[in-house]
Amino acid sequence: MRPGVLPGTLPTAVALVAAALAGTAAATAARADAIAALAPADDVRRAVVVGPSCQVWEPDGAGTWTRRAAGGCAADVHGAVLAGGSLVVVGRSVPLFRRDGGLWHALRLGERGRTVLGAGPRPSLAIGRLVFVWAGGTWKRVGRAPANVTALWAASDSQVLAVADGPLLHLAGGALTPVPGAPPPPVVRFGGDRPWAITADGGAYDVTARRVHRPTRGGEALTISAIASTADTAWALGTTAAGWALARFHKGTWSEEAAPPLAAGDAVVAIVVDRRGALLVATARGDLHLREPGQAWTAGTRALALPTGATGPGPARAP
Repeated sequence: MRPGVLPGTLPTAVALVAAALAGTAAATAARADAIAALAPADDVRRAVVVGPSCQVWEPDGAGTWTRRAAGGCAADVHGAVLAGGSLVVVGRSVPLFRRDGGLWHALRLGERGRTVLGAGPRPSLAIGRLVFVWAGGTWKRVGRAPANVTALWAASDSQVLAVADGPLLHLAGGALTPVPGAPPPPVVRFGGDRPWAITADGGAYDVTARRVHRPTRGGEALTISAIASTADTAWALGTTAAGWALARFHKGTWSEEAAPPLAAGDAVVAIVVDRRGALLVATARGDLHLREPGQAWTAGTRALALPTGATGPGPARAP
C-alpha cells in the first residue's frame, strides 16, 4: 500500500480527475464553438462570425464560415464591427481589440471604463460616458452622455442615439440630450440601418416615428430578443408561449414570417439583414441560419482549417 493512500482510493481518484479533465475539455470545446457576435457586412453572407475569445470564422460569401487561425484575445467578446477594413471587437471593458493580418492588437482610445458597441450604418462605440464614431479613418470622439452608455446607434458622426441609464438620448451640440417623445419603457438595445430599438418590456420602438410596436403571432405579442432593419423594412425576432417567432414590418403593417429553426433553450446573438432583404441569425450555441429573399431558411456551415501543427500566437492582452 502506498503511504498516505487508502486501499481502493487511487483508482477512484484517478477516475475523478479524468472525469473532471474531460468535463473541462468539453466545456472548452463548447466555448470555442460558441458565437458571441456578428460583424455585419453589405451582404449578410460576408458577415464575420466571432467567438467569445476572438475566435474568427471568415465568410466565403456562399454560406460557409471558416476558422483559419488559432489564437484569440483575452476579452469576453460581446460585440464586433468592421471599421476601415479591420475587425474590431469589444468586451466588457477596455481595451478594445483590432485584428490586422490575422493578428490581434489591443486598441486604446485613451479612456477607461465599460464598453458598448453601437448598432446602425456607421461603426460606433462608447467607453463609459464617452461616445466615439468611426469617421475619416479614425475613432472620433463626438459627445458625452450624462451617465454610462448602455446602448448606442449611429448613422454618422452627427447622427447618434444612445441610452445612458435613463431616457433615449440624441447628439446635439456635442452633448447627448433626451429625445422628445421617447417611450416610457426604457430602451435596452438598438438595431438596423433605420433606428429601431427593443424596449425593456420586449416591444419594438421605431425611433423615427416615435412609436412602440407590439408585433404578434397568433394574437400573442412577441417578446423581442433581436431586431434588424433596412431603410423601409424591420425584422423582429422573439418568442411567444409557442416558441420562436419572426415578424416583418413593411409599409406600416406587421406580418408573420417563418422563424428560423432555433434549438430549444438557445439564445439569439444577433440578426442582420442586408439591402437585398437576406437575413442571417446567429445563436449563442453556435448555429447560423441564413435566409435568402423569398426562400426558406438554410443552415450556415462553419468549418475549421487551422494550419497543421500550428497553435498560432497566444491571445492578445492589454499591454
